[in-house]
Amino acid sequence: MRRTPQEFRRRNLKELFEKTIHARQIQLEPFDISVKESWNSDFTVVELAINETSSGLQNCREIVETRAKGFVDGIFKACHTQYVEQHASLQNIKLIDYQVRPSFSNSNKTMGSDAETSITLMVEVKDHGIAEFSCTSRSILYSSFVATLEAFQFYINCDRAFRKIKLVLEDAQARNRGDIVQVCMSNLALLTGANTYDR
Repeated sequence: MRRTPQEFRRRNLKELFEKTIHARQIQLEPFDISVKESWNSDFTVVELAINETSSGLQNCREIVETRAKGFVDGIFKACHTQYVEQHASLQNIKLIDYQVRPSFSNSNKTMGSDAETSITLMVEVKDHGIAEFSCTSRSILYSSFVATLEAFQFYINCDRAFRKIKLVLEDAQARNRGDIVQVCMSNLALLTGANTYDR
């Protein structure tokens, strides 16, 4: 499968995360999800448990969203509410499309009901275009959860890397280290190609 230019840029940023924030990268993995919908309610209740790893520490974070308009809204809103306070640049992202592509040819059953399904979230980043995050599994719910976590993980790590490089840049400028300043400016340009951050 050929990589898109967007995937190459994202890979370059992930390499930058390794160089700049190392263990401070956040890793978000699904642990548990529960969705409750009722015919007599306009809202969906979504309960998430996320394994969050950063700085060598693992924490199981539980989030409940009680006023969602469907499970996709619930997953996205729960993650946004949980992380936006510490990472203000997440305010720039919004979900604009949600694509479901079942692969019935890969089904093991004659009914086709166990087919793998690819979920793609299209996220618009203010002034930076559209980014796609995908996951394929036999569960639409699981794939949606994973793709959403990948999106938030990526933009949280962008935010963390930006703040770390800004600190290094300020120190390098104070010490008149032009070589380090040049590297920092190049890295910041790479990060600002993905999102806008608080200065």
